[in-house]
Amino acid sequence: MTRQRKEEQRKREIRAAATRCFVKNGYESTRLLDIAKEAGLSKGGVYFHYRAKDQLFHDILENHLQRLRDRWAFVPASDRPADRTLGRLVVAHLKTLEDEPNETRLFNLLVSMSTQDEAFRGKLERAMLTLTSLYRDVIERGIRDGIFAAVDARHAASSVLAMIHGLGFQTALDVEGRLPVPPEIVADQVLRSLKISNATTLEFGVVDKSSAPN
Repeated sequence: MTRQRKEEQRKREIRAAATRCFVKNGYESTRLLDIAKEAGLSKGGVYFHYRAKDQLFHDILENHLQRLRDRWAFVPASDRPADRTLGRLVVAHLKTLEDEPNETRLFNLLVSMSTQDEAFRGKLERAMLTLTSLYRDVIERGIRDGIFAAVDARHAASSVLAMIHGLGFQTALDVEGRLPVPPEIVADQVLRSLKISNATTLEFGVVDKSSAPN
């Protein structure tokens, strides 16, 4: 392994340790010494890579937002009905929040801190735009195909994300990071709120079964 790769691996380990400290103790209460102990390093070992806590935190932010972009910046397949696509998307999104509890808690912390730093807030808004665009495009397709009611797709997407992130926020209240509502139930509620017509049969439920196509 080259020196550069070793240094990047060490930085990943420090970021992971810092994330655990930040979500457990909060930003203000976490010291570089706490992070060093969590990472199994001396304070100097952390200081070699990160000269200040805010520098480390911003590096965590950048990496977290990049993961969000990599995960959600895609165009969903258009060969299945939009309601099926949206339902699967909601379920997958919620299961990701549940499967990655520390990442979800970090996102909650980032949102709470975004009011304190304009540049910080701008980066978070751009990441949210990626998510909003993904949901908006699926909803717009559903409207064009006559599956969803004629609503403002951008507003609808924002509402869906508000529900998802609100449930994600509640995972912080559970020791194991579990959601308060099963993802499949949430997906059905989202689809019902969009007033589906000519609904298809979904893995997580059936809406308007009598009008579902053969």
